[in-house]
Amino acid sequence: MYSINVRCNMALFVKMFFFLFFLVILYGCFLYIKISFFINGKVWDLPISVYSRIITLEPGSCYSKREMISILKGIRYRRVSILKQSGEFLVNKKTIVLIRRAFNFPDGREEKIHVKLYFDNNVLIKIKNLSNNHNFGVFRLDPQLITMLDPPNGEQRLFLSRKYYPKMLIDILLTTEDRYFYRHDGINIYSIIRAFLVNMESGGAIQGGSTLTQQLVKNLFLTNTRSLLRKINEIYMALIMDWKYSKDRILELYLNEVYLGQDGNKQIRGFPLASLYYFGCPINELRLDQYAVLVGMMKGASLYNPWKNPKIVFNRRNVVLHMLLQQNVINKNLYSSLIEKPVKIQPRGKIISPQSSFIQIIKNELKEKLGNKFKCLSGTKIFTTLDLVSQTSAERAVEYVIPLLNKKENLSDLETAIVIVDKFNGEIQGVLGSAHSKILGYNRAIQARRSIGSLSKPITYLTALSKPDKFNLNTWILDEPISIKLQNGTLWKPKNNNFKFMRKVMLIDALTYSINIPTVNLGMQLGLDQLVKTWIRLGLNCNQVFAIPAMSLGSINLTPIEVAKVFQVIASGGNRSNLSSIRSIISENGTVLYNSFPQSEKVASAQSSYLTLYAMQSVVKNGTAQQLGLLFKDYFLAGKTGTTNNLVDSWFIGIDGKQVVIVWVGRDNNKSTNLYGSSGAMQVYRHYLKFYKPKPLILVPPAEINILHVNFKGDIVCDINVRDKFYRDLPIWNKNGSISCN
Repeated sequence: MYSINVRCNMALFVKMFFFLFFLVILYGCFLYIKISFFINGKVWDLPISVYSRIITLEPGSCYSKREMISILKGIRYRRVSILKQSGEFLVNKKTIVLIRRAFNFPDGREEKIHVKLYFDNNVLIKIKNLSNNHNFGVFRLDPQLITMLDPPNGEQRLFLSRKYYPKMLIDILLTTEDRYFYRHDGINIYSIIRAFLVNMESGGAIQGGSTLTQQLVKNLFLTNTRSLLRKINEIYMALIMDWKYSKDRILELYLNEVYLGQDGNKQIRGFPLASLYYFGCPINELRLDQYAVLVGMMKGASLYNPWKNPKIVFNRRNVVLHMLLQQNVINKNLYSSLIEKPVKIQPRGKIISPQSSFIQIIKNELKEKLGNKFKCLSGTKIFTTLDLVSQTSAERAVEYVIPLLNKKENLSDLETAIVIVDKFNGEIQGVLGSAHSKILGYNRAIQARRSIGSLSKPITYLTALSKPDKFNLNTWILDEPISIKLQNGTLWKPKNNNFKFMRKVMLIDALTYSINIPTVNLGMQLGLDQLVKTWIRLGLNCNQVFAIPAMSLGSINLTPIEVAKVFQVIASGGNRSNLSSIRSIISENGTVLYNSFPQSEKVASAQSSYLTLYAMQSVVKNGTAQQLGLLFKDYFLAGKTGTTNNLVDSWFIGIDGKQVVIVWVGRDNNKSTNLYGSSGAMQVYRHYLKFYKPKPLILVPPAEINILHVNFKGDIVCDINVRDKFYRDLPIWNKNGSISCN
């Protein structure tokens, strides 16, 4: 009877064993399918990566050596005395030698390359490939990652294939975290047993025995809950993953998945992104001690946060270095020198920052160009028009000037907006929507609609100069008291700023010195409907400008970016380009989703644009912006100040050979700033030029523009021998040769 029971129990045990074995195998098949489906598919929904503009260099480009140094620093190249790796450059008397980083450009990947740039008289004359001694006809610099848009689940990462990771980082990681990674089968039995005994002895979980494979499984599939069931799941899945995938594939996933800190509500995932955040350069350009910092952070990115706990991070790095010494990865001399090095971390937001004002413009353009596709851009790369040197120069100017103006006027709430565009193609090269560039919020560059004051005057003069049979720079305009009856029956009596009248003034002088009454008279003589048509041709909508007499003096409310749109036309010789912030969009698999092809439309004559720009140069040379002209007299800048009633808004537009820059300074509550035309916005522009070297604005007269001698009466005189101090040379639109000499 006993033997029968034993046999029955044994049979039941065997059945139970095989049943449980079958369940384990079945569960393993489920896990296998789950792991395969996840890893063979799209492991992560990657965020949209946004890059600065790609700078293309050609022999003959007007880049000075000084400008090129600024550009290289702007894209985070390091100036050194001996070149060792990519991302570095050295400067000689007339050359710059650099190792350009490898980069996946919109049309394909280009590997790192050793290049020498030759300069002569502020011109880039030759670009030599030092690898083969051939000269480049065209050479591109890699752009900088400036931010990431809408990261899924708040996770930011830059995916990098295993083959592009530096061997030094892999050695440090495996030495520190999993020395037997390439030998075990996904789990390390010895480590698990050791951790189990230590934890049993201590009565708590103080040591882990997880391999990198187990850590990856936990990060991808499981939670951080400490339980026996979760640990069993982790071990089982690690064994399956190790059997299914190569070691390099597992390591690649781990390197791109590991959590390495937080930026606000966004997680910093993977070593490539962490390298940019903390050290400002790609992962393959770090030093050994910097790799040790990143590897050390893996134990607890919150505790070992270099922004919050630099001393703790310093100690943790040295622990990692000591482990490398113990495992003979580094020698004692190197260890002794490295442990003394300070941990130099980039300030939060310096390398990858929201760039909120510019990014808002990008988002608006994405919705306009791609519509609903905008929501399906996961993993794409957006190459923008943002010029980092321009953007940084604007930020530095604002950081310096606005506090000084606040202090001078006993204020605390001055705000500003800046828009910088390429004068030829309308590409937006920089935007500031606030006096506090790093704070997300109200973007005054595209949202603050303010009265533009005297910035409207050049448009009135452009309209007049488009009619050479009636108006030229030497035309006389009345400067006498005027009274205009408005539609509501009231009388409008404008005044000059100095409350004086000169009976008449030459057209160029009226704009140079920003005299009100001649401008009003000119506008009324032209007809208000003609002024409205000019504004609309320059890019405004019909509901933005109204035919009222005061429109000549700035009773038009525009945003800074709308002002930039208008003056880009004048600066480019009458060619209107749509302002743009995006050059190209590349999908995750390298497909081109969008390419920008700058186009322009002729909306104003080259002659009237030239004459208006010439008069705006006179504003800087002799007029209301003369202070600027004295400081930058070699650049022949064009400009215009603008101040609204009661000194509420201060504007300035500056034009050089490359850019149109719009600056507004004011207060959100519409109260007075006490800032006159040259004391507010122009000061911001002046300091911008200190940080960003302008290009000389050399005006070339178009057809039918002749430089003629004009006497004090405004008459054109042909006999050059008669000239004295009362004569001056002025460009005149001599249409069809109709103007003759006296």
